[in-house]
Amino acid sequence: MLKLLKIAIGSAAAIFLADRLGLNYSTSAGIITLLTIQDTRRETIMIAAKRIGAFLLATVLAYGLFQLFGYHVFSFGIFLLLFIAGCMSLRLQDAVSINAVLATHYLMEKNMSFSLIGNEALILLIGAGIGTLLNLYMPGKSREIRAMQYQLEEDLRTVLLRMSEYIKKEDKSDYTGNCFDKLQTDIEDGKKQAFAYMNNTFFQESKYFIAYMNMREQQTVVLQDIYKKIINMRTVWPQTEQVSELLYETAVTFGESNNAKALLVTREELLSQMKDSKLPATRKEFEERALLYGILMDLEYFLQLKRAFADSLTKEQIGRYWQANEKESGAERKRYG
Repeated sequence: MLKLLKIAIGSAAAIFLADRLGLNYSTSAGIITLLTIQDTRRETIMIAAKRIGAFLLATVLAYGLFQLFGYHVFSFGIFLLLFIAGCMSLRLQDAVSINAVLATHYLMEKNMSFSLIGNEALILLIGAGIGTLLNLYMPGKSREIRAMQYQLEEDLRTVLLRMSEYIKKEDKSDYTGNCFDKLQTDIEDGKKQAFAYMNNTFFQESKYFIAYMNMREQQTVVLQDIYKKIINMRTVWPQTEQVSELLYETAVTFGESNNAKALLVTREELLSQMKDSKLPATRKEFEERALLYGILMDLEYFLQLKRAFADSLTKEQIGRYWQANEKESGAERKRYG
């Protein structure tokens, strides 16, 4: 709805301004505004810049061809052939249509005087300028992406808690992996919002949420591997209780600003204890303790992913996304968690 309002208001304003300035073909300014307004700020600015660059190319080509072959349809056809090829090679395809329309004005007027070129340049600048200015206003998406982030963390926390519970059960018939379907859906939605957030902001730290969602997606793959190991375990060993406690501790301390250092130390201590324990007495015990060992290896990778993510953050990102968020996270988590 907001985009429709911007298009309607912006197009009308562009035509009005071009008309008040006494420009010929003033309605073209409104069309340029319509085509300039995109879904994000970054896209809008990029497409406006492309159209200005393509305008320079179109002007040079049109001037040369019309001077060489005259103002004929044949000349315009050659112009389109060369102009489109040039735009494609320069990755300016989005600017082809509107500049082709502006070039028809030269054909209709049968001249390319400095005043007419200036007329077309002003039409382009007015249309693209108003479209860009209107699209500088975008409702903030940080609240929505934070809500998705909290929901995703709650989903992962639930998966870990269920793992800590079911690893101690011999009967796992009701332990399904359906929870991963919702988790993957939430991650995909989160990544879409993260890209939208990045394209509506201009500071480097805006890539934070994309990196965050990618990290959680990788962690989800690791949890799926752990799940496959758990469902193949049928006996509860003393070491099973220890791994269950580590899964539980991982769940209850799970959060955005946890750098996983303490959990990695705990995991290393547990691994050392398991290595010092008595050797398996049966083949079954050997196989299932091997699964427990595999779970610890997976859990190490799970925690290292978060550790690597935390270590990759700049001071600006920590201040913008961690420290500032801690002030409001309690209320937000109650609302969305």
